[in-house]
Amino acid sequence: MRRIALLLITAVTLLLAGSLGFHAEATIGSGTQGLPSAAKAFSPVDRVACRFAGPLCPAGYTRVCRPWRCWCTRCR
Repeated sequence: MRRIALLLITAVTLLLAGSLGFHAEATIGSGTQGLPSAAKAFSPVDRVACRFAGPLCPAGYTRVCRPWRCWCTRCR
């Protein structure tokens, strides 16, 4: 019983210390400040999926799935 209590106190202490020292700092605003506007709007994931034919959709189309139905739609 003493071992479980010590383990629980140690876990709570570590979680509390970790939460006090954690800071999330995103670089979205200042990280793209010097780049041209075309580079800011670039998404490589969006374009690669539309260049090549996939296993179910031809080139220029991407697969879209909703509940109970999937279909191929033209890439934007």
